[in-house]
Amino acid sequence: MRILTGTIAAALVAGLATTAVAADTDGWYAGAEAGLNVAPRASFKSGPNGFGDTQDLGYGLIGQVGYGFGPIRLEGELGYRSNGIDQVHGNGQSTAGRGDLAAFDVMGNVYYDFHTGSRLTPYLGVGIGGVDVNADKIRTTSGVALSNSDSFVFGYQGIAGMSYAVNDTLSLKADYRYLRTVDATLKEDPSIGGASVKGAYAAHSILVGFTYHFGAPEKPMPVAAATPAPAPAPAPAPRPVQAAPIAKNFLVFFDFDKSNITAEAQKIIEQAAATAKTSHSTAIHLTGHTDAAGSVKYNLALSLRRANAVKAALVKLGIPANEISVVGKGKSELLVPTKDGVREPQNRRVQIVLD
Repeated sequence: MRILTGTIAAALVAGLATTAVAADTDGWYAGAEAGLNVAPRASFKSGPNGFGDTQDLGYGLIGQVGYGFGPIRLEGELGYRSNGIDQVHGNGQSTAGRGDLAAFDVMGNVYYDFHTGSRLTPYLGVGIGGVDVNADKIRTTSGVALSNSDSFVFGYQGIAGMSYAVNDTLSLKADYRYLRTVDATLKEDPSIGGASVKGAYAAHSILVGFTYHFGAPEKPMPVAAATPAPAPAPAPAPRPVQAAPIAKNFLVFFDFDKSNITAEAQKIIEQAAATAKTSHSTAIHLTGHTDAAGSVKYNLALSLRRANAVKAALVKLGIPANEISVVGKGKSELLVPTKDGVREPQNRRVQIVLD
């Protein structure tokens, strides 16, 4: 029953990940995880006295609030892990047991995110804090009470995981955590002497969950922008000076890590093609750009894919391919200045310039 309860709780929290909506790597975020908890055999001793226990497969629940600084994240965590007792050991004997060994932790974590330029982001983390180790009615099946006490002690953990960015605000994640404490002091039941016994708590947790990032920028509406070049100042000569040709500019926006043409982007491309035909443009220059998330090499290739996708759409609309030039700038010329690693929708663009 305890394992079933933990599994249901894990499913409920994981289910939230599929219903949450809209994640910038900088700024505030909140998250939750649930999954399996494996606790090694515990031993609480004081000289020859004490007891040990072997635990069933259990569950873990964790909530987090944090702040990201590019690849570095600082985070506060509240966690709960619980395992039912399978067997108890003492005086050289083992017998079936009852009760639970649980741990409630309050941790401060530090993470490093390894940005890959894709939706997948591996991460490593460490944490320190306090852990309340709770021996909840540990007893034998015959009714001999062993302990029903708790102890708040120093604990630490190591974390390794992977996140997947669904969009600019929501990421799904899975990670492994190893939690351990210094020796916790528990009280034996008065019926067996009431002595103080000491032992460390440890747990291996495999968890899945989600992270929701607050304050992510809204996706911009693609707009066409016509930027006329300023007319030259009139020359002092009496003959009138002919105005310089007008260059027309259009911006096409893209989704995160995508180079496909959206319906909104297609409308802008159609406007650009129509303007090129009516104004008898002889050259069209396409410059692809990305946001600051990912490596320089990856983003350069992505910006070229975006520019070539726009070129292919223009060719389908009747613009000769030999009149179109393509350049990729990667993340080197941001429209909206951001820190490295930040996903900004207005920076994912292709600029169309008609000459």
